[in-house]
Amino acid sequence: MLSSDLGVLMARLLIAALALPLLCLPQAGRGADLIPHHAFYTLHLGHSSGTGDVVAASGGMAIEVSETCGAWLTKQRLLLKIVRDEGDDMVTDNNFTSWETKDGLRYRFNVRNRLNGSVNEEYRGEARLKPNGGGGTARFTLPKKKDMTLPKGTLFPSAHVSYVIDSARRNARIINRIVFDGASEDGPDETNIVIGEPVPLEKLPGLDAKLGVPSWPMRWAFFPVDSKSALPDYELTLRLLDNGVVVDLNLVYEDFTVGGKISYFEALPRPKC
Repeated sequence: MLSSDLGVLMARLLIAALALPLLCLPQAGRGADLIPHHAFYTLHLGHSSGTGDVVAASGGMAIEVSETCGAWLTKQRLLLKIVRDEGDDMVTDNNFTSWETKDGLRYRFNVRNRLNGSVNEEYRGEARLKPNGGGGTARFTLPKKKDMTLPKGTLFPSAHVSYVIDSARRNARIINRIVFDGASEDGPDETNIVIGEPVPLEKLPGLDAKLGVPSWPMRWAFFPVDSKSALPDYELTLRLLDNGVVVDLNLVYEDFTVGGKISYFEALPRPKC
């Protein structure tokens, strides 16, 4: 995989993974138990097939999720160093901010990706959806003005995760939805998610009292909309808590994985609405 391709993939996986804590769950019988928070994840090289040239990976990603009475706001950053066996190191620095209304109908995004210190991608824009799954439109203002139609059934990231959590609670095992995140001019993705049986959370030093709820192991696969290929463009695996917090994740590449595990968590105050 070329360095520029890896940078793009890392950015999209970052958004997919870190959009997870944004959900709001307006369900009968269950409160909206999202926790606005800071969190940090330590990154490391996971599985390697031995056929590639990546010998080491290290870094971290940070997230801040804050809440207003009508929307969720996020600030996310990932910094990852990839070491190749020929000595050609690559440093990706990806930043993502978003604003999404709690009704899931309006969305703003700003993405900036740096590769070895230079900006190689920047996306900015906004999108709207009609109520009740009626589709919508997205408008990019960077890198150039571009409008696109969002198909019926499209969800923005936080509304998507609300759907995922609700499906997991109802014991669904395979779900498919179309999601728009603004991380690429290619438009929305079709996601296929496989949900495993819930498992108890193991001991996490310093975090047990804050995160002590069951978790679901999941595998997320991303396809272009209307793709006929059986192979996804990219994948990630993760464990998601009942309150929407990601405990750990693996970004899956062609011949290696990058693992991440939560190492810091701090709840933030909620607004008085």
